[in-house]
Parts: sequence; C-alpha cells; structure tokens
Amino acid sequence: MVNVSIIGLGLIGGSLGLALRATPLDLHVGGWDRDAATIAAALERGVIERGFDTVAAAVANAELVVVATPVLAVRAIFEQIAPYLQPGTIVSDVASTKVDVLEWAEQLLPPSVAYVGGHPMAGSEQHGIGQARAGLLRGAIYCLTPLAGAPVEALATLEQLTQAIGARPLRIEAATHDAYVAAVSHLPFLLSAALVEHVANAERWTAMQQIAATGFRDVTRLASGDPQMHRDICLTNAAMIGAELRGMAQLLNELAEHLDDAVYLERFFAAAQAHRAAWLRDKT
Repeated sequence: MVNVSIIGLGLIGGSLGLALRATPLDLHVGGWDRDAATIAAALERGVIERGFDTVAAAVANAELVVVATPVLAVRAIFEQIAPYLQPGTIVSDVASTKVDVLEWAEQLLPPSVAYVGGHPMAGSEQHGIGQARAGLLRGAIYCLTPLAGAPVEALATLEQLTQAIGARPLRIEAATHDAYVAAVSHLPFLLSAALVEHVANAERWTAMQQIAATGFRDVTRLASGDPQMHRDICLTNAAMIGAELRGMAQLLNELAEHLDDAVYLERFFAAAQAHRAAWLRDKT
C-alpha cells in the first residue's frame, strides 16, 4: 500500500483525493488542511481516509505528498514539511505556475526526496471542498515538471497515477508551461474580471444589468474564481501575464480603430470563429 498525503483540501486537492480513492490502486489517502472544518468535511465526503492535526504528521509516513494550496502558500509548506519527509518520498504540487515553485523545491526540500511539479489543466470558478468531485480531472491534461535530476521512477509513478484517475500526463519544462498558461489560462481570467469591473463601475450599471444576459454571464464566468488563487498566479507569473496583457491591449486598440471597416471586421470575426472551431475539433 502506498501512503498518499494531500496538503490542502480545496477544490483540486479534494477532487484529487476522490479520484485517487476511486482507482483500483492500493492507496491510503490522508490529508491536512489549515481549516479543521475542511478536514472534517473531507472525511465525511470520503475524500481522505485519515485527517491529520499538523502538516508534519501528515507527511511523516507518506510516500507521496501532493501540495494543493494556493501558489504563494507552497513555499511555506515546503519549509514546514522538509524536516519530516522520509528519504525517497515523492513530493508534487498542483500549482498553476511552475518556475517559482521549482526554485522553492530545489532550495527547500531535502535532496533525499524526489520532486516532480504538477498542474492539472482542469478546475472551476467554484472553490472549496464542497465543490470537489472525482471526475473533475478526468480527460484533463496533467502537466508534469520534474526537477532536474529527479529519478525517472518518480516521474513514472506520477504518470501512472495521473493516468489511473483518467487524466493525460504531459511532460513540460516549467518556463514553457508558465508561458503557455499565461495565454490560455491566466489571460482569460483577467479579461473576464476586467470586463466585469469595466461594466460594473459604469454609472449606468444599475440599469444595464437588467438586460445583461447569457452572453455576459458566459464571458464573465471566470471572474467568480477564487481571488487569492488568482492573486498568487499573477504574482508568480507577472512577466508572462504582462506580455499577454500588453499584446491583447494592442489587439483591442487595433480593433477599436477598425470599427467602421466592414471588410476588416468580417475577416477578424471569421478568423476567430475558424480558430476556435479548429481548437474544439482537436480537443475531441
């Protein structure tokens, strides 16, 4: 039996626990969260089989530790667990950015453990243990970013586990990962949040919101996401996200300058439609 310990029992940590427990693999899944009520809820829902009072106790006998906290909390967790990890333990995480996290792992974790970063490309604008579900990660790309020198066996173990929960493991360098997610994950959230703030701060918002319908709802769905999580994402991937925002601002300015150009507009919208359709075809 492999002892797995999940540190942080929110949406992703909770969903991972449910998914792991649903596999036929011989696993014992335990967990810790800074909120005792969350641990109790995780036990009640069957996310974990055992809850721990301290993060040190949670990792002391674990063969696999997955840190599922907001990004900026990962560094402190690494510091706290480092003295209690057993040699050969595999440590991973589910953080949305990877360059900083890999640096923290190299600096803070003992060389006797194997660190392989992770990031499942799945989630929801909802958050918390109450929203966790076993199928959340099924079919999702699960990025794996091993620290240089990490044993191949550790990477193989995580690939096996991600496949067992129905995800699709993808080996990727940390810097490449952060550049890609800045464009296809972080930028969409920021545009959604910016749209809400732009419209909601207008003097006419009280009247306008009466006719805001499904289009506004769908485009702004991501703005309901966890503010702390997205704050941490921006702080740990600022350069890449900033570049994407500046590129988007340039495109919006160009679009604003061509709003009286029928040929430009139709070509622009047709290209966007075709690109999205091609992406959807590739996803199936």
